[in-house]
Amino acid sequence: MRALKLREMFSLAGRLILDARSLSRAPYLPPEQMRDWQFRRLRALVDHAYGNIPFYRRLYDSVGFKPSDLRGWDEFRRLPVVTKDMVIENYPHAMLRQGAVPEDYVVSRSSGSSGKVLDIAYNREALTTYILAALRMYGMAFPYRPWHSQAYIYTSPYPLNSLFGLYRSRFFSTLAPIGEVAKALKSMRPDLLVCYPSHLKQLAARLGEDAPRLRLRAVSTNSEMSTQAERDHLSGRFRCPVQDEYSSEELTRIAAQCSRQAYHVFEDINYMEVLDEKQKPTSESGILAGTNLHNFAMPMIRYCQNDLGRLEASACSCGRRFRLLTGLEGRRNDSFLLPSGKELTSGFLLDATYEFLLAFREAVADFCLIQETATEIVLQIVPGPGWSPGISAAIAGRFREFLEEGVGFEILEVEICEKTKTGKRNPIINRMRRSGPPAKP
Repeated sequence: MRALKLREMFSLAGRLILDARSLSRAPYLPPEQMRDWQFRRLRALVDHAYGNIPFYRRLYDSVGFKPSDLRGWDEFRRLPVVTKDMVIENYPHAMLRQGAVPEDYVVSRSSGSSGKVLDIAYNREALTTYILAALRMYGMAFPYRPWHSQAYIYTSPYPLNSLFGLYRSRFFSTLAPIGEVAKALKSMRPDLLVCYPSHLKQLAARLGEDAPRLRLRAVSTNSEMSTQAERDHLSGRFRCPVQDEYSSEELTRIAAQCSRQAYHVFEDINYMEVLDEKQKPTSESGILAGTNLHNFAMPMIRYCQNDLGRLEASACSCGRRFRLLTGLEGRRNDSFLLPSGKELTSGFLLDATYEFLLAFREAVADFCLIQETATEIVLQIVPGPGWSPGISAAIAGRFREFLEEGVGFEILEVEICEKTKTGKRNPIINRMRRSGPPAKP
């Protein structure tokens, strides 16, 4: 992602002054008021997409839909679902406004968990809104002020490292040696650390008793699956809140944890839905799909995230009235399917593996659980100082309780667990690559 131009930074500063109050009030608005606002944005977005984005015109014509048909939520929920493969196949020629080129916008590139390169173009106004939403999100952990500093461990830097000297941030690549990052953090003493859960765990191990001496006000984790128990443990190590957020390149900010550990959907950024296997809305746990309400450069309308979760009305004691995202699971492709047809979700598997990490904290430095075939599961273990054959046998015995007869289980000791090319850790991997929902018009 390119750096912001000077005029874009002035625009951001202006929006920060003018919109900060309304942005901070939005999570507390009555749900009915927020839903009415969302639908007005959706109608404008669908009308724009049909009139200006070739992909959406073809998609909606294929089902006989015209923007004038969008009179209520029922019509919106009958619109076709969009998938990542569709976006990749149609970018840039059919996903951007006719006559536009990627250079007109800020473009973010991601490979995600599938390994396929995905480009998402943002218009300036949308990107500004996302940055303001990030500032609000950090404020859910502690009173985040312009004079606070941030350390950011990710695949690529922010489009700005400060706003005219305010909200200073320092970027560290996910591929940088953890020892170098730890040394820099001890010197920098940031107020906020933003990173993958796996990097936070490595920093805790490297810093040891020095971890609390960073004097962090908060840590925001992202991009990888982690359990609340894991975050609570790391919170104790660093003596500050560790709160998770859920986002994607396609939809940007989706949900984030408040101080009560509840995930609040950012309703003023995305309209989120839960779909069943037939791509119909459901009130149960299902496939998450979202519509970004700001990106008119490259609209994402009913975009299938392919993650699993559930949406509920908020009754959170923090007072925010944005809906809650509960039961958040990893991607469907990372669930394990046993020969009997029983499915072990990625969330269940993560909880199961973290159980032994807590029990053998000094013995297991890292892990990766892989389903090679329907009857073959491998657990990669990076041994810690307390590792022993007895602990290996105990872990194997415990894990086999979750499996069924005929499914083999093996522990492999490795120096480094599998990661993506950008250094992201996915602790649950299904090599069988079950396909996601059907998606092509």
